[in-house]
Amino acid sequence: MKYYNKITPEGTKDLLSEDCARRAALSGVLKELYRSWGYRRVMTPMLEFYDVYGHSASCLPAESMYKLTDAQGRLMVLCPDCTVPIARLAATRLKGAPLPLRLFYSHNIYRRNPELKGRSAEIHQMGIELIGSAALKSDLEAVELAAESLEQTEAGYRLELCHIGYFKALLDSLGADEETEEAIRMSVERKNYASLTELLAGYAQNPAAEALKKLPGLFGGVEVLDCAYELFHENRAEESLRYLRTVYEHLQGLGIGDKVMIDLGLVNQAKYYTGIIFRGYLDGIGEQVLSGGRYDRLLRDFGEDLPAVGFAVNLEPASQKIAAAPEPAVQALVYADGESRLAEAGQLLRSLREAGIRAENSVEESEEAAKEHARAAGIPELYIVGSSVRKTEIKKEGTNT
Repeated sequence: MKYYNKITPEGTKDLLSEDCARRAALSGVLKELYRSWGYRRVMTPMLEFYDVYGHSASCLPAESMYKLTDAQGRLMVLCPDCTVPIARLAATRLKGAPLPLRLFYSHNIYRRNPELKGRSAEIHQMGIELIGSAALKSDLEAVELAAESLEQTEAGYRLELCHIGYFKALLDSLGADEETEEAIRMSVERKNYASLTELLAGYAQNPAAEALKKLPGLFGGVEVLDCAYELFHENRAEESLRYLRTVYEHLQGLGIGDKVMIDLGLVNQAKYYTGIIFRGYLDGIGEQVLSGGRYDRLLRDFGEDLPAVGFAVNLEPASQKIAAAPEPAVQALVYADGESRLAEAGQLLRSLREAGIRAENSVEESEEAAKEHARAAGIPELYIVGSSVRKTEIKKEGTNT
C-alpha cells in the first residue's frame, strides 16, 4: 500500500516562516486599507451546504468543488468562492441593515483545477463587497480601491477593464444557441482565433460575428473603445462602451491612467457578471492576482434583489511582491540549573519579555548543551539560573565563549 504521509495534496503546499511573514504583512496592510474606506470585516464558514452554490453552477461547476457530507448525509462543500456566501449572509443575517453594505473578508477558498495542473487548489483571498448600490459611484469606488490594493505591494501593476455588456450585446445580436455561445465565450477568453473563425463561419455578413472575431484583440488604451464602437454599437453595446469610457477617464483623473488598459476579451464567467469587470496583475507574476466586477443578480438566489460589486485579491502570488520584516531574533536564552530553579528561571523569562526582550526557555539537560544551542541558534546571551544568576555572552558558532 502506498502512503501519502510525507507530502501535501496536489494544489496545496506548506508555508515556511518567511512566506507566512510576507502574507501576514500584506494581509495587515489590506485590512487597514479596507477599514479606512469604511468596510467592516465578516467571516463565513469554511463549510457550506452545496445548495448555497447550486444556482452559481454556471461559474462554479460541481466538478470544481471539494464535497463531503454531514452527519445527516447532506451534501456540503469546502468554500470554493467567498462572494456567494457573503451574498447569503447579506440576504439573511444582514437583511434590513442600512444600505449600502461595505464588507470585507480574509478567507481560504478551495477549488479543483483538473485542466490546470500546477494551480493552487487552496487559495487565501482578501476582498471587498459593496452591496446595495447600482450607482456609477460604487463601481468607481471598487475599481479605485482595487488599484490601491495593488499599490500596497512593491511591484508595478496593471489593471485591465472590461464591460460584459458589450459581449452580451454581440451574443444577443448573433442569435446562436446556448452551447455555441459558451464555446464562443471560451474561445474569446483563451484568445483562440482559429476556433472563433470556425464557430462563426455560419454567420457570414453578421456585424456581431465580425466583431466577435476581433474581440480577443481589442485591448489597449482608450482607442480600443473607438474601434469597438466602429465594429458594433447596437443592442446596448454603445451604452456599455460609454460607461467603460467614464470609468477609464475617472482613473485617468486619479493619475493612474498609465497603469490601466482596456481588454474587451475579459469574458470569463459571463453569466455571473452583469457590468464592469476588472483584473489586476503585478510585474513578474504570471497570473492575475486580483479579479472583480459587478454582479447584480446573485443576491436574488437568496431572496433579496440587491445590486453589488466587489473584488478579491489572491494573497499567495501578491505577497511574493512585498518585503516583510524578518522574524525578530531571539535575544536571550534562560537555563535553569536543576529542577529547584525552574520557578526562578520562569520569573526571569517573564521579566525579560516584559522588558521587550525576546527570550527563549532552555530545555537542554546541561549548561554546556544550552551553550551549544545558543551558538547554533545565534542567541547572543545565556542566563544561567543557579544559586545566583550568571549572564554569559555567546559568540557565533565556531568561536569560543
